[in-house]
Amino acid sequence: MKTKRLIALASAICALCLIFSGCGSGGTASPETTQAATQAETVKPKTTVDASWFDDAVFVGDSVTLALSYYCADNPDALGKAQFFCAGSLGYGSALWALDDPEAVHPYYRGEVHLTEDCALVTGADKVFVMLGINDLGLYGIDDTLKNFKTLLLNINSKSPGAKIYVQSVTPMIDGKEYESLTNEMIREFNSKLKAACDASEIPYLDIYGVVADEEGFLRDDYCGDPDAMGIHFTDAACELWTKYLKENVQ
Repeated sequence: MKTKRLIALASAICALCLIFSGCGSGGTASPETTQAATQAETVKPKTTVDASWFDDAVFVGDSVTLALSYYCADNPDALGKAQFFCAGSLGYGSALWALDDPEAVHPYYRGEVHLTEDCALVTGADKVFVMLGINDLGLYGIDDTLKNFKTLLLNINSKSPGAKIYVQSVTPMIDGKEYESLTNEMIREFNSKLKAACDASEIPYLDIYGVVADEEGFLRDDYCGDPDAMGIHFTDAACELWTKYLKENVQ
């Protein structure tokens, strides 16, 4: 009986060696080999989607997204047949106003003005990319802008429960164009809370800010299309980088 127990114990020890040290393969695995194997298991290669992946997508936004729409119109291979539901001064707050409000700002799509929350319903899109906020933060502040964001997304989901929503960060301003009521620091703080809200609701968050910002957090000079005006709009080079980022980071 004692001999059998010794044999069983030896077998168990050998099995553990096979798992942890590779003794069954005729040698001991080095720390480098073990680390490489662990990394291979945890790091997945990034997959880039084709432009056609966006054929059933609609992009909701303000004048920053309008620039993207112009770029895509000139470059059909950028985001395929993606549609755009934009208005120059649109924000999370104004998107909640009634259509007949005399000061309302709503997207104009195929000859008619629509509520932003109808973006997927009107276009038939299955994917909704939202980028708003630059027109909100100076008026409403961070927390109220976040509340309006949550309300708008609930409204979109209520109208089109089958559509998948992607949220894009607010983008930075060029150096020298910040205001007392709107700074890049304020934008970054809002983006941080926006991401936290998206993570809590399992909504994909896309960091466009980080794509076009320089080391100090300003919109890069070569990515700014209006350095002598508002200092927030994009060049074609920035839009190209934007579309590339989207293709590499959507799920």
